[in-house]
Amino acid sequence: MTPGPGWFSARETGPGVHLIAEPGHVNSYLVVGDSLALLYDTGMGIGDIGREVRALTGLPLLVVNSHHHYDHRGGNASLVGEAKEFAAHTAGADLHGSPAPRDWLESYAHIARGLRERYEELHALDTAGFFLTDSRIEVRPVPELTHWRIEAVRPTRLLHEGDVLDLGGRRLHVLHTPGHSPDGICLWEPETGLLLAGDTLISGTFFAHIPGADVPAFADSTRRLAELPVATALLGHNLRHRESAEFVSRVAEAFERVRDGLTRPGRWADMFGTAVWRHDFDGFAVLTVLDETPAVHP
Repeated sequence: MTPGPGWFSARETGPGVHLIAEPGHVNSYLVVGDSLALLYDTGMGIGDIGREVRALTGLPLLVVNSHHHYDHRGGNASLVGEAKEFAAHTAGADLHGSPAPRDWLESYAHIARGLRERYEELHALDTAGFFLTDSRIEVRPVPELTHWRIEAVRPTRLLHEGDVLDLGGRRLHVLHTPGHSPDGICLWEPETGLLLAGDTLISGTFFAHIPGADVPAFADSTRRLAELPVATALLGHNLRHRESAEFVSRVAEAFERVRDGLTRPGRWADMFGTAVWRHDFDGFAVLTVLDETPAVHP
């Protein structure tokens, strides 16, 4: 599938670190070492993410999926034959074994078109005076998606907590961070304070209600991240892709409040129309399962 030029927005977001965004959808990141480049997530599989990578580096490529969800491994199949290895947490070994079902793809295509329509409305208001948007964060028009597929690519390398990925001149440590999914991993570079966070940290609605999600695990994982000396956290979704240690702490506190029943959620629906509880915080929200009235403490 070949959408028009510009589906991705690729730019350097730190020394040797490139954001490869599908704006409004998924953020993938390319980290370039001296002898190896690492691609953290491969996005939706709508455009050719390999072309973006090749434009930035000619080094051998290691693909690391932050977790098994379709929107973070959509480009894996297009990199078969180019990537040296496909790595994922051991808890996701069997979760990469199925392609995205047609109904999921059709649902997301509908969501993507609606997102573009809402962006156009926002952009019209924005150009009246705010000027917050530009081509780097423009939600792209959706190409023809009739033949869109996300195929299964099984990992060729399984990662564990504490593994170190040596790129030559920089080393990324694997942190197992379940919560959004049981196989979630972040990558941490102690020397620079860089944290690649996947869906463990996002600047939007945290999906803590889907199968495999676990609010107490989310609270534990985000608290663990908040205790690191983070200089820069790079997030898995939304237009605000880069955050500070202060944001990480606020997310950890939010999940602890949700876990402990200290919020006053309202009824909501996620992007797929699933009814949920929505817990609102400053700059993000947490969605949880709508199965009973949550305990609320004063």
